[in-house]
Amino acid sequence: MKKITLAFALLVSVVCVQAQYYYLPFTNNPGQNPGNLNNDDEYPVGGGLDASWTTIRSSSATPAWSISQTIPFAFNFNGAPVTNFKVSTTGILTFSVASAMAPPSSTSQALPSASIPDNSVCVWGLQGTGANDNVVAKTFGTAPNRQHWVFFTSYTIPGNPSGWTYWSIVLEETTNKIYIVDQRTNGTLNMSLGVQINSTTATSVAGSPNINTLSANGATVADNNYYEFNYGTQVALDLSAIDITTNPYVAFGNQDITGTITNLGTATVTSFDINYTINGGAAVTGTINGISIPTLGTYSFTHPVQWNANTPGAFTINVYASNPNGSSDQNPINDDFSKTINVLSQLEQRNPFFEIFTSSTCPPCEPGNINFHNIIDTIPANQHTYIKYQQDFPGTGDPYTTDESLNRRYYYNINSIPRMENDGGWDGNANSFTYGLYEAARSVPAQFKMYGSFTADTVARTYSAMIHYSPLFNASNAVLQTAIVENTTYLNEKTNGETEFYQVMKKMLPSDAGTTLPTVAVNAWDSVSLTYTFNGNYRLPSNGQAANIIDNNTEHSVEEFGDLAMISWIQSPGNDKQVFQSINLSKSTISGIYPMNASIDAITIYPSPATDLVNININLTANETLKIQVIDVAGRLIESKTVNASAGLLKQSFDVSNLPAGVFHVSVSDSKNNAFVKRIVKL
Repeated sequence: MKKITLAFALLVSVVCVQAQYYYLPFTNNPGQNPGNLNNDDEYPVGGGLDASWTTIRSSSATPAWSISQTIPFAFNFNGAPVTNFKVSTTGILTFSVASAMAPPSSTSQALPSASIPDNSVCVWGLQGTGANDNVVAKTFGTAPNRQHWVFFTSYTIPGNPSGWTYWSIVLEETTNKIYIVDQRTNGTLNMSLGVQINSTTATSVAGSPNINTLSANGATVADNNYYEFNYGTQVALDLSAIDITTNPYVAFGNQDITGTITNLGTATVTSFDINYTINGGAAVTGTINGISIPTLGTYSFTHPVQWNANTPGAFTINVYASNPNGSSDQNPINDDFSKTINVLSQLEQRNPFFEIFTSSTCPPCEPGNINFHNIIDTIPANQHTYIKYQQDFPGTGDPYTTDESLNRRYYYNINSIPRMENDGGWDGNANSFTYGLYEAARSVPAQFKMYGSFTADTVARTYSAMIHYSPLFNASNAVLQTAIVENTTYLNEKTNGETEFYQVMKKMLPSDAGTTLPTVAVNAWDSVSLTYTFNGNYRLPSNGQAANIIDNNTEHSVEEFGDLAMISWIQSPGNDKQVFQSINLSKSTISGIYPMNASIDAITIYPSPATDLVNININLTANETLKIQVIDVAGRLIESKTVNASAGLLKQSFDVSNLPAGVFHVSVSDSKNNAFVKRIVKL
């Protein structure tokens, strides 16, 4: 059974009886494309669109056709095979490639229309006159279930040259379905959407030729809607699961499986069976009756049998309806809906993590930062974390741009600023940030528990962090990210009107790649120790271009070492980039004796500064195998020894007489991979 993952509006389906198509509107619960095959972000050609798309028609001052294009798989239109199509810069895809009919104007009309060639699909009401207006194509999926997308990118809105809109026409292999996808718009539209057989026969979406967009201006699929056109006659009995509303994060225990089904058939449904499976296991079936679901009506269900969620981890829940009115579903291909449910050992509050990409040369970044701080500064600082990554554009860019700040931008495939990532998920303009988005981020439970602290030696310019973490589900290869930020900077002021900059990233530890965490048992604790010493002297680059970026090996851009802080977050290693938890590290005032956990109670290092011998005293609460290392500030190993030690006081010494003058670190790690770092100075 094929998974269908989008819901649709309670619109009246208008089927022209003389046509051989009927349509279904998937417009009530936006968030995915048909079949979930295309998850590419929606940008102009050369402005962020994936390079795997092929341009088949560029912009034109007047309406124009593309050259003939070959469909990459067998496809039937109106019951007959077609092999080629061409598209107009006004939103028409026609299979009548030999037609000499001139392309229609950008002014939409009701369908059928004598201005449209026979055998056409219409997203009529576009204007391909702008410099970025392109029609591109790409095939998704594998045979025999491929989709060929014809994408009108960054198209001009007639009468509104400052607006833009993105639409696609999709041809689907095997099913011969046609989809019209409403993807992204900034402005008001008057569209005619539908399938035209000839000048007297068409099936159009209700409201044509004055259909406005239902999507927002987001560049992801999260706001997409679509219309599905099917050849033939709409069946009487056809149920489809369109949503699972069970919370995606639950704690141990019995859980209700809840969701929504819709009636795609012409008959009113009065009873049906609802089924669910867990990770592809045996189906659990329950019966629901005493209901009345009209055509295109929806029904919110609670499965009669709860799921016993007694193991932590991620589980795929698949739901489907069957036996409508006691008979077989006549179109089982669209029955299913799947969702991942995360079972956690407990529900823990997550601190939302906000990453803002900005620059002092970016005029829109000033209102974006103002809007962000108008919200975030009213909320207690211990309830969230945030960081600013200064960027190398527009113009010559921010002087405090770093290679690591650019790499974080590349990590998210960001091509415009101001830009903001909420917990690695919500992606948008910082000027669009709201209290609602903050609350939405905070409502998602954490998948890790975390706490930690850092020490700051502002004379030696050394910053050391200890982060403790505990997974609440079976996690593997999660990445710990840690950053040193400067609370307020001033000297990177440029041209956008900002004079103060907050939480500016100065260094990521050990780099922007982070630290891949070992697999730790659910509810068990582990820790990571990190340290960094800023090198050289302060330099203010003239701009953020590559030739001027600070080289952390020899220099720094810290205005005030006493104004630095540290933050940490744990992020998913997968494509979803989800942030599981984040913390602001507390600043420790402890010096000399470093408090430890597990079998290590305390570490004392003396003398420091040293000239020949460095003595290390380690208090152990249990027998332990320790690795003790001397490391330079670049992380290079100088000397290492492994010691099998008994509980009590362990004394060790290192001869540093041959080392050059400077700062070094002594790292002590135990059998549980807890690593603790102390700084020494060699005279």
